[in-house]
Amino acid sequence: MWLPVIGKALAYLCLNQAVEKEPKKYKGVLKKVKFLQGLGLSRDEAARAVGSSAASVQVRISQTKHSRGRNGTTKTKKKKRR
Repeated sequence: MWLPVIGKALAYLCLNQAVEKEPKKYKGVLKKVKFLQGLGLSRDEAARAVGSSAASVQVRISQTKHSRGRNGTTKTKKKKRR
């Protein structure tokens, strides 16, 4: 019964420690959610831990997917002239 609670608390503490060490790397909500998901939390639990909702995180993820190019980058390569 207490193991999920302890796990979520430890994940939250890990996030706080990571933000203290590298604040620029974990500046946005999505980056924090991805970090917590990497530790094993679901998207809903991770969103709640960073102070957001699961729906808001889903909208942000879809916005970043649509703003990127086909291969996942934001820059396009220029063709070389011969």
